[in-house]
Amino acid sequence: MAKSMNSTPKQAAQNNVGESDSFEHSFQRLSEMAEQLEAGGLTLAEATTCFEEGMRLVQFCNQLLNDAELKITELKESYASAEDLTGFSELNEYEQDQEE
Repeated sequence: MAKSMNSTPKQAAQNNVGESDSFEHSFQRLSEMAEQLEAGGLTLAEATTCFEEGMRLVQFCNQLLNDAELKITELKESYASAEDLTGFSELNEYEQDQEE
């Protein structure tokens, strides 16, 4: 049963990866699969299936990393905006000047 190549990374990853799977668990599984492929001894069908699942895990991990990066960027921007509104950035600059 072939998966559609037109799906988003998150959709493709979720075809074989549960939403509750963590980055760490998925990355560990990917590492194990890479070791299996490198060790050899798999049939062509097993290797193809393993590779296909590995690609879904890569997409899933990349999506989680992109989501985390976006969240961090948003938090940093929100924090910077809050500093500007409250005047804390000026206080931080004053404290840095005092330390020098």
